[in-house]
Amino acid sequence: MEFSEIVQSRRSVKHYDPDHVISDAVLKEIFEEVRLSPSSFNLQHAVFICAQDAETQKQLREAAWNQQQVEDCSAAIVVCARLDAFQDAGAMWQTAPQEVQDFMIPNAINFYEGKDQICRDEAIRSASLAAMTLMYSARARGYDTGPMIGFDPQAVSRIVELPRDCIPVMLVVLGKAKGEPKPRPYRRPVSEVVRKNSFKGPGLA
Repeated sequence: MEFSEIVQSRRSVKHYDPDHVISDAVLKEIFEEVRLSPSSFNLQHAVFICAQDAETQKQLREAAWNQQQVEDCSAAIVVCARLDAFQDAGAMWQTAPQEVQDFMIPNAINFYEGKDQICRDEAIRSASLAAMTLMYSARARGYDTGPMIGFDPQAVSRIVELPRDCIPVMLVVLGKAKGEPKPRPYRRPVSEVVRKNSFKGPGLA
């Protein structure tokens, strides 16, 4: 698919073929692209728990207010964010020239260390960017997805055994859609969502 077709054909799907199985090979192709997503200071905050076991998906469905797509999809993916990713700055820059390491590593640590809110905000931002890559990469291979925020984060953390420094940002259900999607709901025009130079500036016509 051309990128424009990927963007325009991606929909948030709620109904999936429960019999479709996605292979590990296809999942790896998708996540090879996902791992290239941008992140602050290249800290790569995102971690993905790919639930395909029937019992795990059932438990996640219960934690997600019994939304059936979590159990019917081919893979229920918990998009997680590491709050202390800055501690890995050295490893994330180990292949860079020494002068780059000498600049980036201490700056990353100084930017985040002891600043819990900034750590949380940036972890969620970076994980969300990666989640969007996940949805586009899946769509490029003919798969459908649906991002979800309707779940009990504590229950999800317990089910997938997240450490205390890792939080669930969203679920992304992935699989083959069952039936045709409903017409796309209203989207605001470009002239309303893009303003030139300031919030009070003219819309992009």
